[in-house]
Parts: sequence; C-alpha cells; structure tokens
Amino acid sequence: MTETPIRVLLAKVGLDGHDRGVKVLARAFRDAGMEVIYTGLWQTAAAAVKAAVEEDADLFGVSFHSAAHTTLVPILRQEMEKAGRLDIPFVIGGIIPRADVAEMRSHGVAAVFEPERAMASIIEECRGLASRYQATRRADLSRGALDRWLKELESGERSALGRVLSWIESGASSSEAEARVTGGGPGPRCIGVTGAPGVGKSTLIAQLLGALRKRVEKVGVVAVDPASPLTGGSLLGDRARMTASAEDAGVFIRSSASRGALGGLAPRTTAMISTLARGGYDTVVVETVGAGQNDVVIRRAASPVVLVLMPGAGDELQLEKAGITEIADVFVINKADLPGADRLESQIKSVLGTSRPVVRTVASHGRGISELAEVLLNFKAGAAAARAGVTVAE
Repeated sequence: MTETPIRVLLAKVGLDGHDRGVKVLARAFRDAGMEVIYTGLWQTAAAAVKAAVEEDADLFGVSFHSAAHTTLVPILRQEMEKAGRLDIPFVIGGIIPRADVAEMRSHGVAAVFEPERAMASIIEECRGLASRYQATRRADLSRGALDRWLKELESGERSALGRVLSWIESGASSSEAEARVTGGGPGPRCIGVTGAPGVGKSTLIAQLLGALRKRVEKVGVVAVDPASPLTGGSLLGDRARMTASAEDAGVFIRSSASRGALGGLAPRTTAMISTLARGGYDTVVVETVGAGQNDVVIRRAASPVVLVLMPGAGDELQLEKAGITEIADVFVINKADLPGADRLESQIKSVLGTSRPVVRTVASHGRGISELAEVLLNFKAGAAAARAGVTVAE
C-alpha cells in the first residue's frame, strides 16, 4: 500500500473575519503533499469539531485572532471530548502571546504556533503529529477496531462513520471494502452533481442540502476535489461553501481528494457512498471535481446525474459534443440571473431534446432550489437517460 496522505483540517472559529493567514498555511500544507480541508469563516466550536470528526482528520488546526483562544480553546476541547475524539492532534496558531502557551498546552493543545514561527518548522511539526496519529489508527485496525466501528456506525455514531470512511479511502482493498461495507439491500438514492469549474456546484449543493433536509431524514455528501499531479497534495475547499449545514446533525459531509484518479471522482467514491448508506444516510450527494467533457465516471455511481451549466460558457457546438452532456439526467442553469440564461435553455432543448428536465437556479440567493429538490427526489432511475438513449450504469 502506498503512503497515506496526511489530512489536515483548518478552521477559523468565532467572530474572526480574517482568513488570509490560514489560506497561506493551507497552500503551504498542500504544496507539502498534504490534503487540506478548509471549513471557512465564522465557524462555531461545535461546527468545527463536527467537521474534524466527519473528516477523521489526522490533524485539527484552528487559527485565532484578537485573543479569542483563551475563551474558545477550552470550549473546543469540551466539544472534542463530547464527540469522543480527544485523540485527534489539536494545534492552534495566530495571535497567541508567548505568556499564554503554557495555559493552552494545559488544555490539551499539542502545538502552539506563534506569528514568528517559520513555515517549514510548522509543516515539520504538524507532519510528525499527524504521522503518529496515522500510526495509532493502523494499530487500532490491527487490533480489530474495524469490527467495532462498523457496529457503531450502524447505530448512528458519527465518529465511527468518519473512521470507517478513512479505512475505505486509505487502507482497504477494493475486495475488502466490498465485503465489509456493501449490504445486500438497495443502495442509497445517490445524486451526482457535476459541471465545469466555477459554475457554482458547491454553492448549489449547500442550498440543496437545506431543501433536501426538509424532505428526507439524513443526507450525506461526498465532495471530491483534484489532487496535485506534482506533490499529491490537495486543497479540499467545498466544505467552506456548505456552512449553513455545519451543525446539522442530519447532514454528514466528507471531503475527498481525487488522488490521481481521472474521470471526476476519487478511487473509492463508490465504496464511500455505500458506507454512508450503511450509516443511515439514504440520500447521498456526490460532487465531482470541476469536470471537462470526458469526465463521465459519475454515471457509474449516481442516478440522477445533474449537470450544472451557466450562461455565457459556450455555444451550441459544445452541447453537441459527446461526453458529459450525454450522461446528464437533469440540467441546471445556475447563475440564471446573468444575461444569456434564456438562450442557454433554448439551446439545451433544441440540441439535446426536451425529455430531460432543465431547472434554473441562482444558488447564491436560493432561487430555484426547492424546484430542483422536487425534480431530484421524484426522479425515476434510468427514465430520463433512457429517453436520451443513454445507459445509466455500466
């Protein structure tokens, strides 16, 4: 088995609207070959810890500004204890006076990074902490922890689900994953969301989660981002767009790097979907990497497949080309308040026919989201694709 990339979760907690520093850190970790999950601004302690648990992060880092660490670090540790995840290495940085370092360590902080600390030194220490945590996870697995985690996830234990997803993504062979996770019953409703970079997939999903939660009990998300072909690192930023569901107990979000896989998904996305279903998430949304015309692997994992488009991004010839437009079951025109939305809808219908739904949305304002949720939940597997002459599953 190749070396498992280190997964670092970085959060900004409290009323801190400055994220330049943490983004610099995120890029440095990515360039060092790590997979970095960024949760965005304005996070509560509970939301940040929920994210760390769902991602089963190898390292949980929080950046502070204006002395908030003295109030929030004890709360964060209480939330980690409540979640049963005091084992995750917890580090902090930002405006931390040297006089406060001993107090922070007394609260269980593994490392405190002051403003003058060199980036190379921060990366080295974080790598060491995360590597030791990974070794502990491997030791737990060798002692039979997987059996316990599988039982716990079936009873709704969020932490166990996060741990099993890590095993699926980084430790299991395909045959092991199939044997241990996939059940004999019907799979979950899996909604695939794909489209080019910048069309607003993550923002659309963020709004869609709220609409789905009004109609179904639990929703899981697998959000895939590309990995660097040079370092293997990745910046997993989709979660930062989904902050409205950050504390929703009925939503489970997992970020995943493509790890060199082509086609829009990660190597173990399908098994991760099955794992979420086993954990009680009967509706799963999968977001692909920013997709090109040939990135069609999502058709093997999801039905319906939603292709998100935006006005002004191409002409009729682009719609005529084989590939991603063929496998779509539903077309979403996002940013439909921009000029050209009428023309794009007309082009879709004239070039690709009228058998597949076209829904207009302005995800940033929540427009069209309820209509889209109804279309997706009422979708009959295979129907739209069959009318378009496309096979849904391979």
